[in-house]
This record gives sequence, structure tokens and C-alpha cells, in this order.
Amino acid sequence: MKKHTCLIVDDEQIAREILETYISPFTQLELLGQCQNAIEAASFLSQQSVDVIFLDIEMPEIGGLSFLKSLNNPPKIIITTAYREFALDGYELNVVDYLLKPISQERFLKAVNRLFEVTASSEAPDHVYLKVDGKMVKVVFDDIYYIEGLNNYVKIFIQDQFLISYQKLSYLEKALPNEKFVRCHRSYIINLDKVTAFTNNDLEMGKDEFPIGAKYRESVENALRDRLI
Repeated sequence: MKKHTCLIVDDEQIAREILETYISPFTQLELLGQCQNAIEAASFLSQQSVDVIFLDIEMPEIGGLSFLKSLNNPPKIIITTAYREFALDGYELNVVDYLLKPISQERFLKAVNRLFEVTASSEAPDHVYLKVDGKMVKVVFDDIYYIEGLNNYVKIFIQDQFLISYQKLSYLEKALPNEKFVRCHRSYIINLDKVTAFTNNDLEMGKDEFPIGAKYRESVENALRDRLI
């Protein structure tokens, strides 16, 4: 099993010390650093990448969730917090686990085992969890036809139905695998596997047509070129 490099981000010294104690027996975990706040963490990550961050939520100036949303390519995240009410927000950001303080060693072990399972099962997940009607819903990539952005909401079209999620289209653009999905317009992301025809100006899925915006034309052409015989 590969060794997972780790970073602890927590403003409480005792919390950092407890996590360090829990991490040290695992030969599969290597603690590279500890940060007291998000600014220190951002500086650390600009110099050194890690596989997993043990991240507190309530920190001065910049909270953990805001820090996580600011990362372009975040590593695996295990939330560590005293606040249960942020659990849904954490899982919406695809965290590995959500640990409530005080964290027992047994509960920490479960989180680490989940981390190992996630990384071992697949480096390329086949689904994403999105908040729909107050709950986290599993959306399988292969089931998605296209996604329409509506300000801070998205409509995910799955066969003859759609889901509405309070999420920005730009987040899904990063979360979805780029070998399968491409943003063709400021309002649309489409599943390339579902495209039935295309021209230089639009894409078709059966009777539905989607414009190709000038800003996205090059990325669409590159994505389609890889599929031409």
C-alpha cells in the first residue's frame, strides 16, 4: 500500500498534538507538517503537495470549508471539528470523513481505513454526491446526459428526469472527469458519450441541441478530436 503524506490544519495546539499521536503508529501515513490556520496551510501547499489534509472547520479569519473551496485541486480531506451542523456541507465537498471532537482513537482508525479504501478502490471515481432537497444524492457519471447552470443552481438531466442542486456549474466543471464531460457553453456541461451529432457551432443529443460558445470552442474541439476515428 502506498504511503499517504499528511498535513494537519487546526488552530488548537492540543488538537494538533492528538492527531499527531494518532497518525504516528501508521506506517502508511507520513505527517509532513502542521499549520495553525488556512493562510499557513496555503503557503505550505504552495511549496509541498500532500495526499490528505486533516482539516478543522472553525478557525480565525478563514474557515476550513472556505479554505477547501479555494483549492483548485484539493487532496483527500478528513474534517476534524466540534460542530456537527457542518457535516452536510463537508460531504457536499466530497470529504473522506467527518470526525467530531473529541476524536477517539477508534473513530480515527475508521476514518483512516475509509481513506485507504477510497484511494485503493479507484483513483478515478464513477460518481459524485450532490445536495438535493436537503440530502446527499449519489449521481453516477454514466447516467448524466447534460447539466444546465442557473446562477447558483444546476439542473442535472438524467434520462427523462432532472435533479436540482444548489451548486455552481464551475464546481461541477472541476469535479467531473474531463475525459467524459466538457463545458460547451457558459450554461452547459455535456456528457460526450451522449452526443449523437455535432457541427462547428453546436452539439446534439437526439432532438436536443447545445450551442458551442466561442470561449469553449477549443476545449470542445480537443475533446471531440480524441473520439474521432
